[in-house]
Amino acid sequence: MSQERLEHLKQALAPELPLAWPASPWQGLYRLSPEDFQVEEDLGFEPEGQGEHLFLWVEKTGSNTAFVAEELAKRAGIHPRLVSFSGLKDRHAVTRQWFSLHLPGQTNPDLQLLEADNWTILKAARHPRKLKRGVHRGNHFSLRIRIDNADASTGQWLAERWKKILQEGVPNYFGPQRFGFAGQNLDQAWQWLERQGKGRQPSRQKKSLWLSSLRSALFNLWLAEQVESQYWKLAQEGSCFQLQGTRSFFSADQEPLAELQKRLDRLDLHTTGPLAGKGKSASLGPALEKEEDFFKRWSEVVDFLADQGLHQERRCQRLLPEKATQQPAELAWEDPWLSLRFFLPTGSFATSLLRELIKAEDAAHKTTFIQ
Repeated sequence: MSQERLEHLKQALAPELPLAWPASPWQGLYRLSPEDFQVEEDLGFEPEGQGEHLFLWVEKTGSNTAFVAEELAKRAGIHPRLVSFSGLKDRHAVTRQWFSLHLPGQTNPDLQLLEADNWTILKAARHPRKLKRGVHRGNHFSLRIRIDNADASTGQWLAERWKKILQEGVPNYFGPQRFGFAGQNLDQAWQWLERQGKGRQPSRQKKSLWLSSLRSALFNLWLAEQVESQYWKLAQEGSCFQLQGTRSFFSADQEPLAELQKRLDRLDLHTTGPLAGKGKSASLGPALEKEEDFFKRWSEVVDFLADQGLHQERRCQRLLPEKATQQPAELAWEDPWLSLRFFLPTGSFATSLLRELIKAEDAAHKTTFIQ
């Protein structure tokens, strides 16, 4: 029975997660080279120039964020816990992001000694506080995808679908990166759950990855049901809504549903879904009953997440590519290459946007499909 439950849970990783619109007729490959998948972190603030923490603006290729953080600690001669970052960035990509090193009372190390073949330090500045996970505003993406079955209608179709995505958004699924290669993080998390957290404990990093994969899988299954019923962008009695461009949300208990729906249609608001954990949901009435019914079906996972200290939170159900700080979101087509540039808020996945635009295989893995 437990294997059956795991297989059901792993449907959250599958390309069959329901789409918002009819599937794209176009197929191709993305991440053919790291330069074809570029990500630049936007903190939303600049280091102040003074303080105990040295902020490093790092460009990397071919290394994941956690590995670079460990190497920076080793090269700076400090404990790995003294190196922080805000977001995890892909290994098979060209990415630029901030790291912070806690160096109280110390002079700045020689930056060249902190570099390696796979990463370069573009700039450094001091700041009073360390980088905390998830504090960055979002990420700028610049992608290049090869379409293998293009014809004379491809450019127009892509332009029309892209316009629809910009106007209405897409379901905010967690992407395959959250679950590890071929879902390995979810497999490990399930084995840990079956032991009820007993026996040899995973490292802090593995524990975080495994718990996150479990909770993210539940959210994807929840959102899949909302997409199938079209509730992911509809105002319902007792629902929670997130204000566009913020992390603030509120319950629909004082404003008429008709007015809330107008604000949803204007993209001022987005519906939210539950991230499992202990504590009370912010939803009310019928919306709360739906969430409780869903969690009852997955009580063993919900209880385990709560026992491990996770608190219930909310996640936006609609992902909207935004205008970048200086450049608008844009699409360009030159057969056979599709080029995209857009900005996404923190915690969202470019793959969740792309799957509404094209059936594309990740050339870096050859096993993970966007759709």
